[in-house]
Amino acid sequence: MIPDFSKYADIVAKLKHKIREARLQAALTINAQMLAIYWEIGNTIAEQEKTEGWGKKIVDTLAKDLKAEFPEMRGFSPRNLRYMRDFAMVYPHFAILQTMPARSEHIEENLILQEQLAKLSWYHHTTLLDKIKDEKERQFYIEQTVVNGWSRDIMVHQIESGLYKRQGQISSNFSHTIPLEQSELVQQIFKDPYKFDFIYLGEEAKERDLEDALTNQLTKFLLELGQWFSFMGRQYKMVLGENEYFFDLLFYHTRLKRYIVIDLKIDEFRPEYKGKMEFYLNLADDQLKTIGDEPSIGLILCKTKDGLVAEYALRDSNKPIGIAEYKINENLPDNIKGELPTIEELEAEIEKGYEELKSPVQKRFESIKEIVSKLQGDELKQQATTGILFDIIDTSVLPLYHLLAKRIDEFKEWFLFVNYKWQSTKGNFTDINQLAEEWKNEELLKNNFELNMWCNLSSFKKAGTETFNVFLGVDFKIDTNWYGFVIRGVNNQQPIVKKLYHEQLSKADMEYIIDIAATYIMDRIESQIEYLKKQ
Repeated sequence: MIPDFSKYADIVAKLKHKIREARLQAALTINAQMLAIYWEIGNTIAEQEKTEGWGKKIVDTLAKDLKAEFPEMRGFSPRNLRYMRDFAMVYPHFAILQTMPARSEHIEENLILQEQLAKLSWYHHTTLLDKIKDEKERQFYIEQTVVNGWSRDIMVHQIESGLYKRQGQISSNFSHTIPLEQSELVQQIFKDPYKFDFIYLGEEAKERDLEDALTNQLTKFLLELGQWFSFMGRQYKMVLGENEYFFDLLFYHTRLKRYIVIDLKIDEFRPEYKGKMEFYLNLADDQLKTIGDEPSIGLILCKTKDGLVAEYALRDSNKPIGIAEYKINENLPDNIKGELPTIEELEAEIEKGYEELKSPVQKRFESIKEIVSKLQGDELKQQATTGILFDIIDTSVLPLYHLLAKRIDEFKEWFLFVNYKWQSTKGNFTDINQLAEEWKNEELLKNNFELNMWCNLSSFKKAGTETFNVFLGVDFKIDTNWYGFVIRGVNNQQPIVKKLYHEQLSKADMEYIIDIAATYIMDRIESQIEYLKKQ
C-alpha cells in the first residue's frame, strides 16, 4: 500500500494541537495527561500503519517534526514514538475511558486499570512493554508496583526473580486458620520459593549460617519478603517459666497487624517442624500480641519440601503456618560454597589496608565525605534552564495561580471589586493567559528573576462609608538552584515553599500555599473589621 502523504500535514497539526492542550492541564494530573497524549500519538501511528501503510521513515519524520515544534519537550524520539504505538495497542481503551461513564463491570475494571497506569512513570511502562508480553502477568506487576511504590529498578528485579510465578504459591493452612476476608491477602503476601541469591552457603552450612547470611544482607532480605515487613530481631528471646526459647527471625507485618515468626531449616521439611512452630506461635500470641494485633503467623523456610507432606502436616493445625522453600546462589560449585570469603569480608580487608596508607589530610577528607553522605535532604540535580522554566510555568505556576484565583473569588461577595495584576521585569499585565506568552520568550526570560501576582479586594461592602481594601501579593522567585513562592507579609518575605528544579509542585504544596494566602486575607479582613468597630 502506498502511503497517502496528503493527509500527513493535517495529522501532524492535530497532534501538535493535542500536545499544546495537554501541556496546559493542571499539574495535579500531569502524568495522566502525559500518558493520554502519548496514547493519542501512539494510537494515531497504529491506525495510520494499518490504514495508510505508514512505515519507519514516516515515523522518523514525525519524530523530527514534533521535536522541531516542541524543542523543550523530551520523549519524541522515533524509538519512543514506537513505544507509544505499542502502549496504545496494549491498552486500547486507555484514552476512551476518560470520558466514558462506568456503566458495566468491564468498564469499571478498565477504569481501575487506567488509574493504576497513570500512577506509573513512562520509564516503568516502556520496561513492562519490553519485558512482559502476557497480559495477566503485566497487570500483576502494574498492581504490585503501584501498591508497593517500586522504583523502575526494583520492579525489574522483581520481574527477573519471577515474582509472578512465586507470589501466593506457599503451602499453608491460611484458608481455615485466618478469617475469609483476610486469608487470601495473607496467602498473597507469602511466596514459594524465596530467592536468596545474594548469599552463598556450603554443604556443611548450619541454620545459624543461613540466619547470619540473611541478617547481614537485611535490606535485600526485606526486599524479597515484600512491603510492610518490619524487622524485630534475630534469635529473639522468649522466656517461659525457667526456660528460654529463641525465634530465628521475628518480623511484624504493619498491614496485617500480625507478628511473623520465621523458623529456618537447612534441610528438607519434616512434620515435627510444624509442632515446634505451633509452640512458638503460642508464645508470640501470649507474650507479644497486644490490643489491636491479630494472631501471629509462622513461616517455615526449608531447603526443600514435599508438597504432600506439608499438606498433611498442616491439615489439622489451628495456627496459621506457611511452608516455603528458599533458593540460594548456585553459581559456585557446591564443594567451595561457604569456603570463599564473602564480599563483605573482602571489602573489610581491603579497607583495612587502605586505611593504614592514608595521610591525615586524606583521613579528614574521608571523614567529611562520610558526614556529607549522611546529611538529610533533597539532592541538587540540575540548575535553572529555559526549558525547565517553561515546564514549571505550565505544570506548577499557572495551575497554582488558577487555583489561587478560584479561592480568592470566594471573597468576592464581600467586596465591590476584585482586581488581579501580574508584574515581571518586562512590565505589568492583567490577563493570566499572558503569563505563558511572557515566559515562553527565551530572551525575556533571561532577564526575569521573579513574577509577582497582585490581588486587590477593594471597597468592603458592609463598611458603608468606611470601606477598606485588602492587598495580596504572591511572588514566584527564581534562584540558581531553586524556585519558590513568597507571600508578601508572611514568613519575613522568605519563601513558604521552595523546590529544586527537578521537582514540580505537588497537590499538597499548592493546597498549602493557597491556605496560607487565604489565611492572610482573612487576617487582614478581621483586623480591619476590629479597627472599624473601635471607631
